[in-house]
Amino acid sequence: MPRHPLRPNSVRKLAWMPSPRPRMKSPMPRRPRQRIQLTDHGSVNRGVLEDRGFAMADHGGRGTQPLHRRRPEHAVVLTAAKPLKDFDDLLVREKEHEFVRMLAIGEPDAVNTSLDRVREQAAEGNLAALPGRGALPAPSRAMLQSNTHDGLADRHRDWLGPHIGNRWDFFYSDSPLPTPKGDEFVARLDLPTWRAEIERVVSASNPTTSALRDLDDLTWYGYIDGNLLGGAMGVERLPNADGTNGSHFAGLGTDPELQGNGIGGAVMAGTINRELDEVEIVSFGMWSWNDRARMLYRRLEITEGYSYVTHSREPLPEQ
Repeated sequence: MPRHPLRPNSVRKLAWMPSPRPRMKSPMPRRPRQRIQLTDHGSVNRGVLEDRGFAMADHGGRGTQPLHRRRPEHAVVLTAAKPLKDFDDLLVREKEHEFVRMLAIGEPDAVNTSLDRVREQAAEGNLAALPGRGALPAPSRAMLQSNTHDGLADRHRDWLGPHIGNRWDFFYSDSPLPTPKGDEFVARLDLPTWRAEIERVVSASNPTTSALRDLDDLTWYGYIDGNLLGGAMGVERLPNADGTNGSHFAGLGTDPELQGNGIGGAVMAGTINRELDEVEIVSFGMWSWNDRARMLYRRLEITEGYSYVTHSREPLPEQ
């Protein structure tokens, strides 16, 4: 690995830290998806049963696509963190931390109708994939496309809960980006070797990110400058709603001493291009007010997706 000329060898010594849980993520295999009918109504209304939980989806148009893409159809997806036996099991477990989540995109009237239908089906016992009946519990957290949220009916706003977070913009790429300057310094990191440097770089420039808490559960890439990192990026492999494999970014950090030298862009674009060798799409989010980051992502030619608003039954960290 070549040495970057911006930092001399004498800047600092590497503080080594043993890893209590050395682990690298292996590429995620493609998982087959079972699609099941949720209702006997005439609408297009399907669920996806995954090995990590139960999902209910009501969608229009061409079906459920990766939901951060700009598409004309609407979609309402509720997911549980773990498999459920029946509706009573849902009622017992829905109070667990973030056990049920929801994503809604598209034309507000269509989303309102979908939510009405799914809630009615639950009350009438017509969710074929989830036997039993009762009032459908609100998700612990729901992400709604901004224009969907703006047109959401009051009956559904009240159901989702009183806490509303800041707007969150998604970006994605499903094709390689132009090779950035400094790409030769970007590589996938061995976590036991680079743990201390990842923590130093990310905590110095992005101290509130959840990636520091989830460090052992992420795959990490970095901008390697000898025995130091100029920047680092965490990656989580996640299946998309349409059955494809995807990667979601978390915890981009750049050494504050080296910011302004293109390292953040090199890590971002370099990581996207390397992940696209193994997955179909890469996505990440940012706060809507972060215009500096938006300028970087546009310059790198990353596609802008939806803007989201978060609803929660409990106070959100940004509140």
